[in-house]
Amino acid sequence: MLSIAAKDLHVGALVLSGTHLETVESLHRQVSPDGMAVGVSFEATEQQRPGRYLVVEPDHEFTLARVHSVAWIIHSRHRNARAIQDSARIAVPYALRGHWAFRQKWNVVERLVEEHTVLTYRPLGLDELPGLGAPTPAPPNPDSSRFYRLRRQGPAVLATGDAVRRELARLSWVHRHDHGPTDWDMGKRLPAGGDIYDCLSCARSPFDLMPMEIVVERTYRDVVLDDLPSDWEYELDAAAAYERHLLMGTITPPSRDESGIGDGDIVEFPADGSRDNAVATARAKVISAAPGNDLVTGVPLVLLSGPDGRYFRRALSGCVRIAPPVCHAFGEGTR
Repeated sequence: MLSIAAKDLHVGALVLSGTHLETVESLHRQVSPDGMAVGVSFEATEQQRPGRYLVVEPDHEFTLARVHSVAWIIHSRHRNARAIQDSARIAVPYALRGHWAFRQKWNVVERLVEEHTVLTYRPLGLDELPGLGAPTPAPPNPDSSRFYRLRRQGPAVLATGDAVRRELARLSWVHRHDHGPTDWDMGKRLPAGGDIYDCLSCARSPFDLMPMEIVVERTYRDVVLDDLPSDWEYELDAAAAYERHLLMGTITPPSRDESGIGDGDIVEFPADGSRDNAVATARAKVISAAPGNDLVTGVPLVLLSGPDGRYFRRALSGCVRIAPPVCHAFGEGTR
């Protein structure tokens, strides 16, 4: 699982705290007696577990339970060929723009595809695994996968609930035969007492043997070079990838009872410009919620930035708030 420093954490991040999943609701930079600190607010998940507020050092590490990433895939062929001959997967925008497939005259790019990957970890109890002989539930879509593993022990992929139980049984056998005390008079090792969860030779903490469900969800969409981020040339970090997933409609966070639109918010609006009965919608990031009114109609405007990073204006009344600003505690944006 990916660890992330508090200074790099972003609003909307899902983190694993012990056996619980928590979503970051807000981040605040503040001064502590030891220097700078980060205040982290978590959403309330249920009545029995209200939201928490922590103050930690900027380098304090959290464990991400959901990791977002973005990459692009070039499908190309020789101009005289009839089928795709080469595919390249690239996660860095400037490397993508400079790829030979776009520069060679004899080459034809058939498709440029943007790949969004969401890797989600969910802690499970043994009673939550599929029953004996039961198959693993199907993933969200045909391009995705679902499997299991123990958090910090054993194989990286356990295909079924039965495989998880077999691995725990194997570790228990190793514990009994290899981790007991040695009887020097008899010249042999005695069976170990206790269980594997209390044995430091088996795991550094009981959480290391916690079963995890892992879902790798991938979505693809055809794009053109102009759709790439124009304001960032390097691989997108966790926050930037999460924001792009929001802007491209890959994910939609749960709605909140909040009114008004502010700077940094992610908003949705009719893509065709009409405000009623619109079928297609688009999303953008609010750069300025009050740039002024239209000089002709007097309608209040909002300054937005699309997934490609280019600015444009549109009527404020046609925008609906989708998500709060995605930002670090030590920065204005996601870069």
